[in-house]
Amino acid sequence: MHAVAILGNLHTKAPNGVVDYIDLEWFDSQKRMGRFKTRGGQEVVMKLENPPKVGLADGDILFQDAQITIAINILPTEVLYAYASNMHEVAQICYEVGNRHASLYYGEENLSFKTPYEKPLQVLFEKLGVKHAVLKSKLDASKRISVSTSPHSETSAPLKFFDSTDLQIVIKK
Repeated sequence: MHAVAILGNLHTKAPNGVVDYIDLEWFDSQKRMGRFKTRGGQEVVMKLENPPKVGLADGDILFQDAQITIAINILPTEVLYAYASNMHEVAQICYEVGNRHASLYYGEENLSFKTPYEKPLQVLFEKLGVKHAVLKSKLDASKRISVSTSPHSETSAPLKFFDSTDLQIVIKK
């Protein structure tokens, strides 16, 4: 079975027939090609022609016919869940996680964030007084905040924070 495009997402599109899943770890959701086995034993060769910029999301449909729908299931993993109480803490969390080049995701609650668990980051959050917890959760690419801005990255894209005609960026060498 070949998959060349994402045909929708189970969270927004009803499946046809039986749903069979390809279980992926969060870090494998950035792949645009590979050979996978579904829970039901189907072999799927994925070579996405137009891969999503953020990666595969939980529920992405790779194959669908009248009898079966094959979709992505991102497996839950251990995460450091941070709860900001104000905008200062939001900036602090984003800076500290980004400074360590770790992935950052929106949490399910307002002003909450998730990142793959790392003990040094947990210790830092304790020192900074950031409310946090270690939980099991899915790190879904559709909720990813951090993106690569490297010119060598496949997913590089210009970042836009707000519209302003008087914004200037000066690079000093």
